Amino acid sequence: MASFNFQQYITRAAKYLVYLVVVFILVIGVFSLITRQSFNFSSLFREGTEVQIIIFLLALSFIYPIFGFAKKRVYLNKTFAQDREKITDVFQRCNFVQDNEGPDFVVFRHKSSFMRLMRMFEDKITVNYSDNPIVLDGMRKDVYRIARMIEYAVRDDRNDG
Repeated sequence: MASFNFQQYITRAAKYLVYLVVVFILVIGVFSLITRQSFNFSSLFREGTEVQIIIFLLALSFIYPIFGFAKKRVYLNKTFAQDREKITDVFQRCNFVQDNEGPDFVVFRHKSSFMRLMRMFEDKITVNYSDNPIVLDGMRKDVYRIARMIEYAVRDDRNDG
């Protein structure tokens, strides 16, 4: 399994910087429309905070990719090949479709183009099945949710019918 991917980290940080700047501009725009006055940056913020705002946005965009993405191990009672149908079904129920496949991994992405855009096309979940446990890699909230669903789906102690 590959270690830390610096290129991917920088790409994600840049995407989140753009995302945060857009959200910041939208919030400023809403405030300026609500006040019904001409836009004046100093009326919303005190003097000299421009540098602090820039540092805050940069720091947040560099920190989020570290915590927003995760790898999660999921133990299977059988092999991936035996449980593949159940695992694929979990992804389909979560609105993911298979994007591509390699010799020891499968990549799923979200079905909805709108959701993919909202997630800045960082919606892919890679399932590495070279060993047991399998490893899910992607956005933390999706990875943990899908991992729990897979663990439940592949349990042997429940009746399938």
